Amino acid sequence: MKKLLTALFLLLYTFAAQAQEGGGPTAQQQDHNMLSGLSGPNGGFGIKGGVNFAEINGSDKDLLGNIDRYTTWHAGLFLQFPLSDFFSIQPEALYSRRGYERNDSTFRFDYIEVPILAVFNLTDNVSIHLGPQVSTMIQAHEEDKEVNLERYNTFDYGVAAGFEGRISRFRLGARYSLGLADLIKTDKAGRDVNQDIKAGAIEVYLGIGIF
Repeated sequence: MKKLLTALFLLLYTFAAQAQEGGGPTAQQQDHNMLSGLSGPNGGFGIKGGVNFAEINGSDKDLLGNIDRYTTWHAGLFLQFPLSDFFSIQPEALYSRRGYERNDSTFRFDYIEVPILAVFNLTDNVSIHLGPQVSTMIQAHEEDKEVNLERYNTFDYGVAAGFEGRISRFRLGARYSLGLADLIKTDKAGRDVNQDIKAGAIEVYLGIGIF
């Protein structure tokens, strides 16, 4: 799964690079057609990043103790395909951190996330985003020390929903990202556990369209 998500991330990057580096008249014409199809208020390619207000959800979250939200960050790429003036599909590839704080310690989980969002334009400048996402955990820290991933479910799936405002090439938005897979797989002794503990985050971001 990690290889698949990495490949999707590289695919978005390669698409952008090819769209800006024509290799002759034929390639330039293809790039022009490609950019024309993605241009306008309902399409484009760009970079984005912002703040995560990460939190833990689920009926068993109190088993972790007295925990607080963890303020961290995310960054990545987006590619928006317009299907009509009102509707488009937007895949993204993001490096995103989740986790929680307990006392003076931080418990951090780094993910590669790939949301596939349906975008509904309310106006030319305001849209609603909703769709599924898959994630893979690539690193974990407990009390600020890197730990083995064996205790955790490294694959997560979930949903993301939010809204976005757009002015020229700039996009400002907020969404909630909800993981639906249990975070913890085993206890420290290696025994399987069945705990309703899930990772989520409020994400506030700024995006810049490259084209």
